[in-house]
Amino acid sequence: MFSKSLIHGFLAAALCAAASPLSAHIEYTGRDFGSFTPGGASNAVTFSNRITSNFGWADGTDADFGDSHTLLPFRFTLLSTGLVTLQIQGTSFRSGRLNIAAMANPGFSIYRGIGNLTPSKGDHDRSGISSAYMDETYGVDNWEGCFNALGDWKMGNDDGNQYSDLSSFIYAGNAADGTSANYGTGATIIPRANGTTQTNDLIRGDGLADGSVTGTFALDAGDYTILVGGATYSGTSYSSGFNATLSVMAIPEPSTYALLSLGAMVLTAAYRRRMARG
Repeated sequence: MFSKSLIHGFLAAALCAAASPLSAHIEYTGRDFGSFTPGGASNAVTFSNRITSNFGWADGTDADFGDSHTLLPFRFTLLSTGLVTLQIQGTSFRSGRLNIAAMANPGFSIYRGIGNLTPSKGDHDRSGISSAYMDETYGVDNWEGCFNALGDWKMGNDDGNQYSDLSSFIYAGNAADGTSANYGTGATIIPRANGTTQTNDLIRGDGLADGSVTGTFALDAGDYTILVGGATYSGTSYSSGFNATLSVMAIPEPSTYALLSLGAMVLTAAYRRRMARG
């Protein structure tokens, strides 16, 4: 019986030979949402007809992490604290001679921090410094890749020779389409090679496997990375299509929240009165 990682490796090699659209390293060319001032103008950007795997995000929720090659990275910059909303919508389209099927169950995670940028070499899972760090931290042969969908992680490029050269991705949140029926249960406790453990977040499933997922996050100013991939843990496809829309707004004042809550209470009371009258 072949392991999941070996099957994925065979598929990756085959798709690369057919000019795979997946990124080989963490890089953001053509996938930079830009810089945002929350509450300013033009605070919504969409990238259409992008391609990634149908399993890569879910694979990063287990105890041996996931390979970043199976995800598609994006970036954005917040110039001040704001509410960031990201929607990933599965979509089918034609890319050259390939018919790309819509991603059935998208998932994504957001991190503070970005990888090495051009002209530096891109970060990747199997660089010497990435491998050394993962072996020492989690144990030799205990990891498929560096990507952690539910917590912090690090990865470096081929020029890095010490751990301080690693790029750090500080976890800010996740969202996944569907339920544990497609994305599994995840690993909230990760064992480390030194005998300690690492506590991860939970999978934030939306409860409805309909090919779309949306998440909203209150984030501080800074540079951020988004990694998008499929939330089908048993999936094998490297060619799943999606659109990504990011929007930013100012965080409402506490008084606004109070008004919204009051309005919701009034509407609920009115609805209950109507129901009581039949």
